[in-house]
Amino acid sequence: MSSGSTKGRSTRLAIVEQSLADTVERLRELAPGPRVRELRAKAEGYERALRAWMLRAPTEEQRATLLRLVLELNVEAMALGRGGEKGA
Repeated sequence: MSSGSTKGRSTRLAIVEQSLADTVERLRELAPGPRVRELRAKAEGYERALRAWMLRAPTEEQRATLLRLVLELNVEAMALGRGGEKGA
């Protein structure tokens, strides 16, 4: 019933996009290492999911799940950037 296509983009999707962009940028600034590669791989997977939604609109549950995953990734990247996961 909502105006679903690309024009009527939800606030949740906008938050996912912005948070993912911020996380990817943050990860680019970190020194390479296994944990950074792992987080970048997660980010790439989430970006692929987001792009797929341009062709097929996600369910509400999918949107909520990706939002949660992207926000968790953002927190992990921030912690890594602050040295909270040294040696990981």
